[in-house]
Amino acid sequence: MTLKKQKIAITGGIGSGKSSVAEFIRQEGYPVFSCDEINRSLLSKHDYLEKLQRLFPEAVTEGTFDKKKLAETVFSDKEALARLNAFSHPRIMKELFREIEQAEASLVFAEVPLLFEEGYETQFDKVIVVFREEKERISSVVNRDGISEKAAWARIQNQYDYNKLSEGQNLFILKNEGTLSSLKASVLFLLDTLANS
Repeated sequence: MTLKKQKIAITGGIGSGKSSVAEFIRQEGYPVFSCDEINRSLLSKHDYLEKLQRLFPEAVTEGTFDKKKLAETVFSDKEALARLNAFSHPRIMKELFREIEQAEASLVFAEVPLLFEEGYETQFDKVIVVFREEKERISSVVNRDGISEKAAWARIQNQYDYNKLSEGQNLFILKNEGTLSSLKASVLFLLDTLANS
């Protein structure tokens, strides 16, 4: 008998706390896959890197691909960002769905940063949106990536406006407003709801 599998996406703006939510779910024993991890893996593959370098020659320093330069390029140029997304997202999502299909669990989670921007929400049974105030997100990104507040704000402006979403039958909004322990408590409550749905 084939196991009935629910595919659940975890998304939210940059610095919202998606990775923390994903980690709490992982700690509870559920399979959690990450688009960022898949992207890192693809960046270690020679043919993928070669195509990326051809697309963005300005991100190559002395023959080495520079991720920081690529970020500077795409977050200051919407056309460049669209070009990057058109190249990388189909490859990342293809690998993500391959990993999801191989997972043996009734609930399978995937951390997908650009879920709504790229229209992938329809390919999941349920969506968890991690919501956090912009000021907190900027502070988190500045500390995590070592960039300026202006650069962090520019990245946020290029993203989907999660404020326009409202909770529904298949969409859950998880508010990251306090401590990590309060976020974990919210995650555990939501997992209980999902497991019993």
